[in-house]
Amino acid sequence: MKEYVFDTHALRAYAQGRRLGRSASRAVREIDAGRAAGWIPATVPVELALLRERGRSALGVAEVEATLARSPAVTLLRLDLAQAREFALLSALRDPFDRMIVAAARSVQLPVIIADWAITASRLVEVVWE
Repeated sequence: MKEYVFDTHALRAYAQGRRLGRSASRAVREIDAGRAAGWIPATVPVELALLRERGRSALGVAEVEATLARSPAVTLLRLDLAQAREFALLSALRDPFDRMIVAAARSVQLPVIIADWAITASRLVEVVWE
């Protein structure tokens, strides 16, 4: 079974039914059909809470919980020491949330659904978007 890690932006788009890139849309359809699994790094709800406080997102922790409840193939990826080890290796990524999400994906050796071109260009992790 295929598995994917959600970036914050991708999870927001998924939860709100907004458009994703072609490959990302295909991955989400597979997740919704139960043919693939989606993982939400523990840092994503934290970032969404901060974005909501600043008025930059309508989604918060409650919406992540609702997404987890309605999508049985989507699971929270808890923070662990393997992610911390990966985080320590990713000092080139300045945004701490991007760094945590990439660390999470690398720690479980899965592609990340993300539209960040700098991360795509870095080749630090397999990216699913276009």
